[in-house]
Amino acid sequence: MNRHFIFHGSFLIVVGILAVMYNPHTGFFGFNPDAKSGLIVSGAFALMSFFWAFIYSRQAHRIAIVGGFLTTILLFAGTIPRAFSAWIGYARGDTAKWFGGTTISLVIVGSIPLFASLWRRLRIRQ
Repeated sequence: MNRHFIFHGSFLIVVGILAVMYNPHTGFFGFNPDAKSGLIVSGAFALMSFFWAFIYSRQAHRIAIVGGFLTTILLFAGTIPRAFSAWIGYARGDTAKWFGGTTISLVIVGSIPLFASLWRRLRIRQ
């Protein structure tokens, strides 16, 4: 389980950095000031994932699993509506929304394996 948390945190950092490295308005790589919130959100949830990995390594398995599960639900609660609105904006003709929709969707899809693993662990009585 520890490696799941670490992989998830690392994945979120990579996606957050990717989000600010490309500016879809100009089509060039460089700092995208509109994506700072994506970096902040992915960085914050990556730190939480690393925190749960630390707690899990300290033999507090159940606390880390429950905390990670709740944290992942919060991540979904914040990103799913945002991804939906980005894709709606893209469908309405704002071509710059594709990049935001893609990076937010990556966060969601990349969090599903951790969520599934935590769900299975929650159902097991220790």
